[in-house]
Order: sequence, then structure tokens, then C-alpha cells
Amino acid sequence: MRGTGSAFTFIIVISCLVAGCGYKTNPRPAAATLPGEVGPVDAFAYPDRIVLRWDVPLANTDGSAFKDISGFKVFRAMRKIGEECEKCEYDRKPHANVDFQRATNAEIAEGKVLYTDKDINSGNAYTYSVNVYNLRGRESRPSADVTVAFDDPPKSPENLYADIAAGGIVLEWTTPAEKEGIQGYRVYRGSTGNPEEMKPIGTTRADEASFVDKTVEKEKTYHYMVRSVKMNNFISMESRPSSIVRVIVPVEHTDPPANVKAEAMPGGMRVHWDRAAIPGKEVRYNVYRSEGNKPTEKINTEPVRESWLVDRKIRKGMTYGYAVTAFPEGKPDYESSRSVTPAVRYNP
Repeated sequence: MRGTGSAFTFIIVISCLVAGCGYKTNPRPAAATLPGEVGPVDAFAYPDRIVLRWDVPLANTDGSAFKDISGFKVFRAMRKIGEECEKCEYDRKPHANVDFQRATNAEIAEGKVLYTDKDINSGNAYTYSVNVYNLRGRESRPSADVTVAFDDPPKSPENLYADIAAGGIVLEWTTPAEKEGIQGYRVYRGSTGNPEEMKPIGTTRADEASFVDKTVEKEKTYHYMVRSVKMNNFISMESRPSSIVRVIVPVEHTDPPANVKAEAMPGGMRVHWDRAAIPGKEVRYNVYRSEGNKPTEKINTEPVRESWLVDRKIRKGMTYGYAVTAFPEGKPDYESSRSVTPAVRYNP
């Protein structure tokens, strides 16, 4: 009996050695999880730069949350405009690296990345793609390409003017004389006069030279500018900015003067109007003049107290238009909208 038990034990040991008793080697490592690729990359062209915008990826390729983003690699290919084609193989080269944690060459906010490329020249087409990589250095597949034909920008709008109305701030401008390629205008607004800090708030068609900002608040200061926009392969290219106008929204709306008229007389043009009324406050006026097709300019150096003004800096045979505004004494920023006269030729 004892010998039989020993033989049985020996057989079990041999069987375990051969079969491994359910454990043979170290488990095979799971396939490495890769970051999900960057979604569509939007591109915007300006006279001195190209701006790329994309969303921060939220998931890995296996559907798990992407929580270990390290950065983005921007690749770029360049060729002359006219040489690009849909099925060409572009010679992409690494162009920039964006550190997700400490970005110095891009803006990252609210789940979006804005990268600006200023190393550009007119007449070239630039094709971009973006990869994202994690803290382990594992990299996603490239995003879809976006190509920008960086050509001459459109001409800028001129004579931007802001008017305070009951429904908001009314912006008006003169369209450029050279309108070829212009498909609309983009309006920007900011709390300062720095164009780089202004954000787009709306667009108009090419045949519209005005815009109403209905999202303003009382006693706040706003700065505006407008850019012309043309499209090239679905990529917008903007002009240099128009002049910048500054507006302070008053607590109460100031009505403009009524019955503004201009009459030629020996020695000048007499502009007169009905007095405006602002309850509890003295009213002052500004008078503006345009000569022919020239831009409108203010002609009084001090606030006008009376309801008339004689403009003596005029020329015989020229056509003039006038506009008058009202504002509370000491608060010229609370200026009303303009009351405009018909054009009058000066032939006394």
C-alpha cells in the first residue's frame, strides 16, 4: 500500500510538470491603447498669419477616457498656389509642438486649441495635419488635412461709424472700392482697442454695410472693428481691420436733435436745429461735416452750446453734408445718434 501511494504521488508531480498545472508563462500584455485622433481642424487666414483651431480629443481609440494628454504635433507641407491637388502626396514635416500643460505657442481654453502660424508667405498653399500624443509618447493617427491658399487679402472696409440706438449699437461702414472676391464682412468686438483681443460677434453679406449689436449692456465700453472676408476652397481669408470705434453705452438713451438744416450764406454754411431735451441736464452738441465723397469729420473743437453753428471752412462750388448729435454736458461719450442734413452745394 505504501509503495502504491508513492507511485501515485510521483505520477501527479510528473503530470503537473508536463501540464503546468494551469500556469505556463507570464500573461501576454494587452495591446497598447492609442489616443483618439484629432477631429476636423478649422483654418482661418489673416493678412499676416494662419490660425488653426481644433477640439481637444476626449477619448482613446478603445473608447476609454483620454486623461493623459501630453501635447500636439502640427505637421505642415508647403507648395506654390496652383500646384496643390486633392490626391497629391504632400511632403509633411513637423512644424510645431504644442505642450498641453504649458502651452506657449497656442491658446487652450474651453476644450479648444488655437495655434497661430506666422511663418508664411503670400503665394503659397499650406497643408496642415495634427496628431495628439499621451504622456507615454503614444501618438494618434493624423487628423484630416486642411489646406490654406495664402493669397493677397481683400481690401479693408472704411469709415466705420457707431451709433447708439434704442435697440443696441448700430455699426455702419463704407465698402472698399475694390470688391473683387469679397463675400461678406466680419464684425469684431472687444473691451479694449487691441485688435488681437477682439472676438467676432457676427457677419454680414457682401451687399450689407451695417450691423446691429443687440447684446450690449448699459454703462459698458465697447470697441469695434470690421474685416472684409473672401473664401478660397472653403477657407476664409480676412482683410486688415478697419479703423476701430469706441462706444460707451449710456444709462439712458439720448434722442438726437430734430429738424437739422444747412443753408448757404455769405462767408459760410449755417447749420441749425431744434434743441434737444435731456431731463435735469444741460445739452451740448457736436457738428459733423462731409465734403463730396470725403469721410465725415467733426468740425467743432469745443461742445456747441447753441442750436446753430456757422461753418466757415468751406469752398465755393463744393457739396457738403452735415450731421448733429446731442449729449449731456460733461458726458460726450453718451452722444446720441446723428441727425443728417441733405447734401447742399455752397453757392451763396
